Amino acid sequence: MKYQVTHITRYEYQLPASLCHNLVYQVPVNHSFQEVEKVHYQIHPVPHFLATREDFFHNKFIYFSIEESHQKLTVEIKSEVKVAQPVWTNTVAKDTTPWENVASWLRSTSADSDIRQYYLESDHVTFIPGIREYALESFTPGRPIMEAMLHLNARIFNDFDFTPGFTDVTTKLEDVFLHRKGVCQDFAHFSLACLRAIGLAARYVSGYIETLPPPGKPKLFGSDASHAWIALYIPTVGWTEFDATNNLLVNDRHIRTAIGRDFADVVPLKGVVYSGAGQRMYVNVDVRRVE
Repeated sequence: MKYQVTHITRYEYQLPASLCHNLVYQVPVNHSFQEVEKVHYQIHPVPHFLATREDFFHNKFIYFSIEESHQKLTVEIKSEVKVAQPVWTNTVAKDTTPWENVASWLRSTSADSDIRQYYLESDHVTFIPGIREYALESFTPGRPIMEAMLHLNARIFNDFDFTPGFTDVTTKLEDVFLHRKGVCQDFAHFSLACLRAIGLAARYVSGYIETLPPPGKPKLFGSDASHAWIALYIPTVGWTEFDATNNLLVNDRHIRTAIGRDFADVVPLKGVVYSGAGQRMYVNVDVRRVE
């Protein structure tokens, strides 16, 4: 599949801002089954300084600063990406490794520290009461890890309601669990908490997914949004990605931008602004297939 991704973020300040510093995590990256063909970005006002850098998790991001008075900020990122079917789509029924064996291996000194860092708690992923018990309903004794993860993915999809506006970035995982409502970011954090609570390594993945319009209706620009899912480490396969929001094993409709311990590591656009009042943010995302 080949996609064109457009991500537009616009800030409007109540009073002029004199200075801002920003980090942008909206650029798709090359992967074993993802190839970035084009990237174009446009920032207004024009930054005084701009650079592309790499963070601790090897994500590419854009840093820029605007050092003059401005009352609006617009960041537009356009990318063209080719995505192939990931290797794990052919291994779902083949992996028979019991999940306890993987958890035991992660506790050993032979496990790579780059993998083990993803089985610890983080800012948005905590071991809240009941989370381990919820996970163990899928991860029963001796069950193959891939089979158990697919079962957990389906349960989260069925047990939780996708409810935009019910949560925001400050909503605690306890409230998501209590009300069984949220959005993709919440379901990713809940999945991560389940897996880490039973000793498995899992990380947060941010990106986009192609959404299809209702039959007979045209696709509207800006109808998509940033998306989030998780990757579980399975020794025989590697990092294997699951989307609980859609009950999917991640496929060639998913486009990756960054990985981290949770959302805090890969916020699409974050920074510091010097202004005397509040601000409003508007976001448009469009993912469309290129024939």
